[in-house]
Amino acid sequence: MGLLDLPGPLLDWLDAALSHVITAPGLRLALWGAAGAVVSMALYWALSPQARIARIKSEALAARQRLEAYDGAFADAWPLIGRMLRLSLRQLAVVTWPAVLASLPVLCLIVWLSTAYGHSFPAADQPVEARAFPPPHQARLINGHDPRPGQEGAPAHLEIADAAGRTIGDLDLAVPVSTVHKREWWNALIGNPAGYLPEEWPVERVEIDLPRTEYLPFGPWWLRSWEAVFFGTLLACSVAIKLAFRIQ
Repeated sequence: MGLLDLPGPLLDWLDAALSHVITAPGLRLALWGAAGAVVSMALYWALSPQARIARIKSEALAARQRLEAYDGAFADAWPLIGRMLRLSLRQLAVVTWPAVLASLPVLCLIVWLSTAYGHSFPAADQPVEARAFPPPHQARLINGHDPRPGQEGAPAHLEIADAAGRTIGDLDLAVPVSTVHKREWWNALIGNPAGYLPEEWPVERVEIDLPRTEYLPFGPWWLRSWEAVFFGTLLACSVAIKLAFRIQ
């Protein structure tokens, strides 16, 4: 588990509780997008110096208007250009850290949603292609998932084989993820919920063609995915909150 995965168990519990009230996963996904917008915008408002940002914006607008009204030689316009650039850089410096800190809850949500809402195990009778790298090693997904309500079936697991088809390793796959690999440095921030390939194995990673879960009944595949629903709701709610509360 990485640092951004720490809220995952709490989010799992909240999502399970919400599922008793909001049974449609797409609606819960939109609710998570709205919640992410509320939390991130509230944090940004609390952490950023709103009065100072408004003052810098006002000064930058005045500087731009003076530059637009200037009708002299280009060489004499450099002081006006320099002041406008300094004000823009000052505004960037003031808002950068509050914006970065306010984005952390959304990053945690994205990491959790990519597993909880990204892919799913198909029924056991549906074949799933798996590829081991580097070739000629082979990978096979053994899937015992039972799609009937209340029936889980046997847990899925990966079998890794050499070029001759001899099994050299076996790994349980408790959650539906599309890639399993050896542990990397960045897994300290974002862990792989399915675990990692052992270091002594000759295989570096395995890619699994699990079906993507769809939440909209229309449009291309990317529009039906969790990313479109979540980020669309997140963006719309963030803009609405910014305008409604006049957040700088």
